[in-house]
Order: sequence, then structure tokens, then C-alpha cells
Amino acid sequence: MKALLAIAVLVVGLAMLGLAAGFAAGAIRRTRAAESADEESPAPPAPPPYPYAAARPESPRAMWVGAGISAALGMGALVTAAVALLAVMAAPTRVLNTPPQAGGLQRDDSPGTRQLTDRQRQRLKAAGMPNPLTAVYHRSAATTMTVLFIGASGHLTDPAAQLREFISGLAISAGSGGRTPTPYPAGRLKGTVMCLDQLSTGQTTLATCGWADEGTLGVITTDEGDATQTAGLLLSMRDDMEKKA
Repeated sequence: MKALLAIAVLVVGLAMLGLAAGFAAGAIRRTRAAESADEESPAPPAPPPYPYAAARPESPRAMWVGAGISAALGMGALVTAAVALLAVMAAPTRVLNTPPQAGGLQRDDSPGTRQLTDRQRQRLKAAGMPNPLTAVYHRSAATTMTVLFIGASGHLTDPAAQLREFISGLAISAGSGGRTPTPYPAGRLKGTVMCLDQLSTGQTTLATCGWADEGTLGVITTDEGDATQTAGLLLSMRDDMEKKA
């Protein structure tokens, strides 16, 4: 809808510029006609023998005013259309959210967990991550499996490289630096998916997987499962988290 409105404004702007050109052409013709009349009549003519005066060319002033107004309106419309089209092109086509359920997991909304994720989100925002999201999910109350989700939405110039850098940073923080993330199938939403497992924190072993496309990035870290299992879980959660803008 925004793109159609911008195109309509663009058409109006072009029409106004065309009208301005028509006014300008008419003003030029009137100016030349007035100049020709002045050259052909160097001296004031004698009063005509009939009760009405000889016709003289119309003044071009109104035409010039019309040309100026039309040109100003046309340029204003073109600028407005250009700004609107750039905004539409820059706007993300897909956005992220953290729904109460994702991939069959339940979001943890306990006060302590929410304080933790809020602090983490503020750190990510301070680090320059666009529109950061954080949440903790559990498979069920009967298991101790915990999944930490970190995501962001905004234009990514090099999604694959930025995802690789992010996952490698998580590996370094877990004391497993120097390993290269392994690519996995991205599923129906496409983009890039990478994983690392066997990330030891000393007390537990973690697996992490993430996806990235031109407008979103999401990473999950779990304390159960290998990279293949975590990649499957990631795709299930992504289906519930990534939506059209």
C-alpha cells in the first residue's frame, strides 16, 4: 500500500512538471508575440475610427506564475515520492517476535528470568545490535531443558558473515574459540543456518544454532542435544518467530 501511494505521488509530480512545461511554453509564446507587436509599432498609433481598441497580445505574466507554481508543486511531489519509496525499500520485509510458544516450547515469563533477559537486551542494544530480542524457553515443566533465544531485526549487509561472527563469539565466551560453525539446511524461510555443539562451560555442554537473512538474525543456545537436533529445533522456532512485516 505504501509503495502504491508513493507511485501515485510520483505520477502526480510528473504531471505537475508537464503542466509547468506547458505554462512555460505558453508564456514564451506570449512574450515573443508582445515583443513582435512592440517592434512593429514603434510610435503610438492614431486613435481608431471605430469604438473599440486594437487587440494586443495577452500578458505572459499569468503563464509564468502558473509555470512556477506547477514546477514547485511537481518538485515537491517528486521529493515526497522519492522519500516514500526509499522508506519502503529500506523497511524490513520480515520481523521477529518472541511468542508465548515457539517450536513447541513454552516461554519463561518468571520475574527472575525477565529481569535477566531485559538486562541482556539492553547490553545487546548498547553493543549496536538493531532491535534486539531475548527470551528463555523450556520444553516442558517435566524436563530441565532450557533454550536461550537472542535475535535482531534490521538490514544485514552480509547475513552469513555476521551470523558466523556472532556464533564464533559465543564459542569464544564458552572457551571453545577457533572452531568454524557448520552450515545446515535453512528450510522454507531460506537464508543461512549455522551451528556449533560441544561447547563446554565447565558444568554443562551447550549447542548453539542460528539463522540469518537480509532482515533478521536469530540464535538459540540449548543445554541438551547435538547440533543436528538443535538445528531442527531452530527451524521449528523460527517458523513461529519470523513473520512478514
